[in-house]
Amino acid sequence: MYYGLVCIAVVLFGSQFLTKSQYVKKMGSGLFQTMFLSLLGGVLGAVIMLFTNKFRFEYTHFTLIMAFVHFLNSFLFTLCSLKAFEYVNLAVYSVYSMLGGMILPILAGVIFYGETFTVGLGFCIAFICVAIVLVSVKKSKRKDESATKKNWLSVIFYIGVFLFNGMSGVISKFYTEAPYLKASSAGYSLLSSLTTVVIALTFVLSLWKKHTKIYAAPTLIALCGNAGNRVANYLLLLALTVLPASVNYSFVTGGTIIVSTVLSYFTDKKPTVKEWLAVAAAFIGIMFLVLLPF
Repeated sequence: MYYGLVCIAVVLFGSQFLTKSQYVKKMGSGLFQTMFLSLLGGVLGAVIMLFTNKFRFEYTHFTLIMAFVHFLNSFLFTLCSLKAFEYVNLAVYSVYSMLGGMILPILAGVIFYGETFTVGLGFCIAFICVAIVLVSVKKSKRKDESATKKNWLSVIFYIGVFLFNGMSGVISKFYTEAPYLKASSAGYSLLSSLTTVVIALTFVLSLWKKHTKIYAAPTLIALCGNAGNRVANYLLLLALTVLPASVNYSFVTGGTIIVSTVLSYFTDKKPTVKEWLAVAAAFIGIMFLVLLPF
């Protein structure tokens, strides 16, 4: 049953990448589009967390500061994500996003919280580096200055996706471990969503005159993807009550990369053989992490 929940979560996570790519295709990837998507996600998150927290609002100064940090990181991740979809397919995006989300929190635990650096983790990092090199190094058919600039921009957005998705887990870890007066996890999530709504709404209203055209279909699709992401996270929490965290998150990371790569065949940017090799390298690295826990 619990492995079934994880499988559903994997499909939902992978589908979310597809909904974002469709949003970018129609709406674009500028500041307004990023803030508008953040606003929708913030409203949805606030509604869900109000019910989850039984309409109880919690506040501390530390929680508010961390809520702002969470918003800033989420905004930068969303911005880099939308920009990245102008250059890459789902396969490349998912490699950067999911591996960053898995490796950075693990390394933070090793460096700052005394967790063990295992042989499996060493092999995992090595294969992840191989995967990233495979999807990053491309031979451009054009040698002009504009092609070079485009390649450099794409690398910046790739790195942003990797770092900011990984930092999401690092920030959550820091919040739970910090010895300061703070709200519960549900209270923190609610305050984070409300902070996102306030800041994003301010930007959306200030930029509205220049971007009055909102396309309903891609916006609704992106919102559904956001909802699916939140459902997937809830399913993972249920699975964590039984399954080991290392197996749980490793399965999710590898599975989501594979699902995203398969879904990319339904877009105009099909995965190449080299990108499939990168997916295979990432999957092998994850298997090392699971099978060599020492």
